[in-house]
Amino acid sequence: MSSPKVLLITPPQDLGVGEVKRPWISTQPLGLAYVAAAVRDAGFEVRVIDAYSQGLSGATIRRDIKEYQPQIVGISALTPQWADAVQVAVIAKSVSGEILTVIGGPHVTAMPEKAAAAPGVDVAVVGEGEGAMAEICRAVESGSGFGDIEGIAYSLDGKVNRTPPRSFINDLDSLSFPAHDLLWEPKLYNPYPMWGKRGNFSCIISGRGCPYNCSFCDVTSQQGKRYRLRSAGNIVDEFVWLNRDFGVSMFSFRDPSMVCNRRRLLEICDLILANGLDIVWTCSARANEVDPEMLAAMKRAGCRVIQYGIEVGNAEMLMEIKNITREKVAEAVLATRRAGIHAHGYFLFGFMKETEQTIEDTIEFARSLALDSAGFAVMVPFPGTQEYDDFKREGLLLTEDWQDYNVSGKPVYRHRNLTDEQLRAAPRRAYRRFYMRPGIILRHLRMITSLRVLVNYVKSARLMFR
Repeated sequence: MSSPKVLLITPPQDLGVGEVKRPWISTQPLGLAYVAAAVRDAGFEVRVIDAYSQGLSGATIRRDIKEYQPQIVGISALTPQWADAVQVAVIAKSVSGEILTVIGGPHVTAMPEKAAAAPGVDVAVVGEGEGAMAEICRAVESGSGFGDIEGIAYSLDGKVNRTPPRSFINDLDSLSFPAHDLLWEPKLYNPYPMWGKRGNFSCIISGRGCPYNCSFCDVTSQQGKRYRLRSAGNIVDEFVWLNRDFGVSMFSFRDPSMVCNRRRLLEICDLILANGLDIVWTCSARANEVDPEMLAAMKRAGCRVIQYGIEVGNAEMLMEIKNITREKVAEAVLATRRAGIHAHGYFLFGFMKETEQTIEDTIEFARSLALDSAGFAVMVPFPGTQEYDDFKREGLLLTEDWQDYNVSGKPVYRHRNLTDEQLRAAPRRAYRRFYMRPGIILRHLRMITSLRVLVNYVKSARLMFR
């Protein structure tokens, strides 16, 4: 067979229910862009269709597949997008039954056999996709079959076969930068206002894995417990490249905590300044990882927002879930504000031990902190997390209709201590009590510097207070 052409697709929102929506917030699909770079490095022609960000219809996707005539279609899938991803696979097969459909992403890694048995799906990739996808392309080219490719599940003669696990990529510096040239122009993406702004924004990943193993997070099950880090030089080289070639000057680190290695963090900050980069950036962190010297260096190097995953305000639950004290959280948030960096806190409701009192503890704790902003949501027990396993074991899951597994939807589990309405009301109550304070209102009024920022605030308010 001639060298196969590869088409990688992000599934559009609600394609599985027939009414496609273009999302208000959209950012670069870095996972797919990394796979695209690896496939190209392996010598294969590849294109990317970010149908999610563009809000493309099924008819448009079908037309694009017909025009490009790929031999392989790769699809990414988060849990709420699973029905949409399957529908893309079905569309590809309707264009030609000879197209090999490959699906990957967090949901697939959590449930590979079920993914491989889904309608229209031929191969499911477990974990990191760069190496597996390149080997799948070579197997299609040579006609050698998939049995020797590690880290996949595939359908053959009506039976799902699972190969041995693939080792994690230890040297992340060896990977090519994501194929941004195959994505939309940066100006067309619309990130969260606190991350950046349309026109000169990009996400970036500084490492994979996480050593903390939080019960509600699937990163450990997807990427392992060891945090594999890119070098400071490799990260700043990507900054320079994106700034020079794509005009990007605002970045958001999307891995769990890019500050976990203090030495590397300080080196990144030094290299940003040494390269004369006029950029700003945001990141996530844990409260136990920062100190005033680090925060000062981050501020000098352009850090403008740190997003802290605080999750709960009850002291006992905080120690159980995050292994940290309320005092340490308060200290880190205050130090962040004093360094001149915007401090944002994330909070979740609905853990197994949640009660009306612990909900109140979280709201009051959020109000007591020196946070500039906060986000509140009902916890979603995604497949691959301890919370999912616990709720399923206890017979409390209400559905495995995966499109319902989103943070803005109704709870997908029955809670032993709280009614459905109590859970759904908790974020609304928290948003009102956090933001409806004179100091917070004044602080955010000062941030409205353009019509677009005002529009984003209005949209955010509608989501928060609905």
